[in-house]
Amino acid sequence: MKNIHIFMLLTLIVTLTVSCSRDSEEMAIQGILESSPYLAEGAVQNHDDSTNVPPPSVTMQPFLDTISYVRWVRWIERPIIRHYEITVSGDSADVTIYAYLAGSPPGYGFFVNNDPFGPVYERVISDSLVRRVKLWKNDAGQWRIASLTAADIHTANNQNPVAITEVRAVVASRNYEFVITDPSAYYERSELPIFFPNDTVVVTVTCSALADSTWAFLHHGTGHRPGVGYHIRQPFFRDDVNTFTRTWIIAHDSILVTPAVRHSAVDVLGWQTLFGNEDALYYARAWCLPYIVLMPGEEIPGGY
Repeated sequence: MKNIHIFMLLTLIVTLTVSCSRDSEEMAIQGILESSPYLAEGAVQNHDDSTNVPPPSVTMQPFLDTISYVRWVRWIERPIIRHYEITVSGDSADVTIYAYLAGSPPGYGFFVNNDPFGPVYERVISDSLVRRVKLWKNDAGQWRIASLTAADIHTANNQNPVAITEVRAVVASRNYEFVITDPSAYYERSELPIFFPNDTVVVTVTCSALADSTWAFLHHGTGHRPGVGYHIRQPFFRDDVNTFTRTWIIAHDSILVTPAVRHSAVDVLGWQTLFGNEDALYYARAWCLPYIVLMPGEEIPGGY
C-alpha cells in the first residue's frame, strides 16, 4: 500500500510539472504573438476606426472619387477577446488565433453616410477573425515566429457572404509581384510583400458577394491609434463586376525610418451595406497581411 501511495505521489508530481511547463510555454508563445510587430494589433487596427462619426463631406473630391458618395467607419467594442489554440511539439508550435469583432449601435458598429444631406445609418458588426502562426524555439530556448497567414475576417452567419479570391500587387518598375489566393497560406518574413520607399504598386482585387455586388477598399500605412481621429480607406476603381484596381504609392505611407513593418488590408463590403437604408445589413470580408518597407540592401526587420 505504501508503494502505491508513493507511485501516486510521483505521478501527481510529474503531471503537475508537465502541466506547469506546458502553461509556461504557452504563455511565452502568447507573449510573442501579442508583441511582435508582424502581428500584435495590426489586423484589428485595420478593421477599427475607433469612432462612430464618418468623415465629413468636405473630404469629397468631386469627379475624382472612384465610387458614389459614401463615408463610413467601424467602431469595434473592446476589449477584444482572443482565443489561442496552441499545439507544442518539441521545438515547434502551431497556433490558431481566433477573435470576435463586435459592434452594436448606438455606441459601436458600422456607421455609413451615403448621402451628403442624409442621415448616418447604423449597422451591427458581427465579424470573426482567424489567423494561423508557426513558431520555432532557438538554441537559447526562445520562441520565434517562423511563418504566418493572413488574418481572414468575415461577417458571421450572414445571407450575403462576401468572398475574396485574389489580391495581386505589382511593382512594374522592378518586375516584382505578390499574389495571395488563399488566406490560409503561410508566409515567412522574406515571403511577405516587400516594397521600396519609392515604389508605385498596382493592386488588383477579385471579389464577390452572394446575391449582391461589392466594393473594395485598400487600407495601408502607419495604422490607426485607437481613439485618435479617423482614417479613410481608399476605394478601388471598378474594372468589371468582380475586379477592382488601385495604385498604391509607398511614399504616401509616411514611413520615416526603414526597414519598417506595416499592416495592410483589402476590405470588401456589400453594396447594400454601403448604399442601403436603415434596414440594410452589414456584411464584409477582409484579408489583412503585414508588409515590409526597406531600402535596397537593408535586412528584413526582426521582431519575430
